[in-house]
Amino acid sequence: MSNNQVFECQKCDTPLNLDQSLLNLNESQLKLLVSQKKHKLFRKANSQILKDLDPQDYIPQDRLEMYQGITNQEPINHRNYFESEDDEDDEYEDEEQHDHHDENDTEDRSTDERNDFRMSTRIKTLNKIFAILSNNQEIDHPLSEDCAKLLIENYQLKFDQSQKEKETYLSFLRKLKDKDSQLNLFNEDDENNEIEKENLKELKKLEQTKTELETQLSNYEQELNNLRENGLNSILKLKNKLQLELNEKNKKLEQSKAAYDVQLDHIDKLRNLNIYTRIFHISCDSQDKFATINGFRLGHKIIWPEINAALGQIVLLLVFLIKRLKLDLKNYKLVPMGSQSQIIKFSAKDAVDGTTKSKTILNLYSSDEFSLGKLFNFNKLDVAMIALLDIVSLIEAKVLSLIKKSNYLIK
Repeated sequence: MSNNQVFECQKCDTPLNLDQSLLNLNESQLKLLVSQKKHKLFRKANSQILKDLDPQDYIPQDRLEMYQGITNQEPINHRNYFESEDDEDDEYEDEEQHDHHDENDTEDRSTDERNDFRMSTRIKTLNKIFAILSNNQEIDHPLSEDCAKLLIENYQLKFDQSQKEKETYLSFLRKLKDKDSQLNLFNEDDENNEIEKENLKELKKLEQTKTELETQLSNYEQELNNLRENGLNSILKLKNKLQLELNEKNKKLEQSKAAYDVQLDHIDKLRNLNIYTRIFHISCDSQDKFATINGFRLGHKIIWPEINAALGQIVLLLVFLIKRLKLDLKNYKLVPMGSQSQIIKFSAKDAVDGTTKSKTILNLYSSDEFSLGKLFNFNKLDVAMIALLDIVSLIEAKVLSLIKKSNYLIK
């Protein structure tokens, strides 16, 4: 196997024949590629700064002249770095063959070792070059010719796609700029027309005020002449005194107006505030068709603890309404206790000494326990609900009477 086929493509794993450009590298070019220190310096250099620099700024004049003289001379023939050692050794071997035809086996072994050493150094150097290329790029090297062509085509497609995106963005940006310019022109025309109208109005007002001020000025001049004749000093003193009093009264008036506005705002807020809607949020769910009060539902399929809590909120609402309406309940008394609220019902009994009142406690809650009343579809909670509805009817009658007194129409 030849030395060129030691390397394989990192994509398709096919043996590679190295290009002659890699084999014809001279010693200085190879050191420039392999040297890590120079490679790091080149990576840190700014290309734009290097382009802007002038060689005459940092290279002496004698060295520049020497460089120009060397470049004008004949070209230098470079030898292949990898094959230079082979050529020298071949020449040396030819001379030895002409001079000494009877070399022994030990000298043959030494030449084989030198050839192996040159091959290993050549492979190590190329491996180092490919490692530097792989570290600087996202793709491992070396690559075959087909893989390199595919890579170039892929980059070309990406470049074309980015160019198309660039063109679309530029066209969109031009359209936006055109729209902005058109809108700005229309807006400027409208604004200029409005400004002209406003300026004309202000000019008319200023002319009117000018005429008024001129008339006032003439009147004041006449009054001033009259006042000078009748004692200007005393009148000016009185004027200053009255002006001070007027300023103080104006300050007090402004303060009272500000306080009045604050109180009006506070009264408006209080008028718009409905404490019942703030404390008791009553709604009806359109999907499940359950009535809710403060988040607790009332219905047939609701669990009893939630129903008891909702009934407690209803009792609390009725207590607020009774106090607000100043309604006197003779036969009932509401006892709001959350989910265990009660209604006390008073009933009159005939006795020997006279009529006496007896009270019965109606529990407005249920624990879903079994009772004989359920067999007949009538239990203690039903009695409490009847009493609750009776109280609601009394509140309704009170509200209707108040509406009639206030001459409100019922729609």
